[in-house]
Amino acid sequence: MPGWGIVPDIVTYTTVLSAYGAKGDLKGAQKLFDDIIAAGRRPDVTMYTVLIDGYCRARNIQDAARVMDEMEASGMQPNEVTYSVVIEACCKEGKSAEACSLMREMLGAGYTPDMPLAAKVLDVMCQDGKAEEAYQMWRWMAKKNVPPDNTITNTLIYWLCKSGMVREARKLFDELEKGFKPSLLTYNSLISGLCENGELQEAGQVWDDMVERRYEPNALTYEALIKGFCKIGKPNEAVTVFTEMVTKGCTPSKFIYQVLVDSLSEPIHDDILGKVIETAASSGWNFLDGDSWEIFIRKVLNTNDTWNKHLSLVLDT
Repeated sequence: MPGWGIVPDIVTYTTVLSAYGAKGDLKGAQKLFDDIIAAGRRPDVTMYTVLIDGYCRARNIQDAARVMDEMEASGMQPNEVTYSVVIEACCKEGKSAEACSLMREMLGAGYTPDMPLAAKVLDVMCQDGKAEEAYQMWRWMAKKNVPPDNTITNTLIYWLCKSGMVREARKLFDELEKGFKPSLLTYNSLISGLCENGELQEAGQVWDDMVERRYEPNALTYEALIKGFCKIGKPNEAVTVFTEMVTKGCTPSKFIYQVLVDSLSEPIHDDILGKVIETAASSGWNFLDGDSWEIFIRKVLNTNDTWNKHLSLVLDT
């Protein structure tokens, strides 16, 4: 074009640069970019961002960071799109420290990330074992007027519970309860975490809130309560929950059968465990596979004569 007396403008160069990036020709894109600078033209923020995006699409975070550094050194500041492109690429590559650092820089520059991007940063931090840092990051983001949404809150509560930070998860849940719509996964995470801590009363309160919001408990919800009651030595309550679980059509796992058998190991619990077997057996084969029956048969064979009345039930079903 220059040979024809036509000098391309920045928009034209940006369009060609974008085409190079779309084809994955980063060498061509970089050469064009360098030629533009050598010709005395000054790339704008959009052109820098297009080149950075090309490197990010190619999973080349190192060169993307290099171009971003060159951009700032030239006096050109990244905009919201620039930050978002690099942060998302860092999240995809599991680079939680870099994503967190860039998010702080982005907020410090006065830009607000969209909610899915903010959720990705918190999620990748938690996946990297940094749930507490993610929680503090969320607090800092809130101070920077990043409004909490369901995706961010559900993500954070799930990971806080998974990381054993149940108190923080419950606090967050209570703080945002009015405008927050928890997912079933969030309820399950919180109920499971509270049960692991032996806080069955609070787990029951969360359960009630879940039912009030018209969520149907699933197998994971029931199993969390069963395990919790067994853990604190309340097998009768565990069996009550188990009976409701089966009645509602939720299939227990082999793990939960083993939990029940282990918690009902004393002779005084024989009749209660017999009720578990009868409930499961009367519900059909959907609720008991071969491995689950093996758990019961081993229990029958290793206990006293009072279990003989249950052996025929196990063998005949």
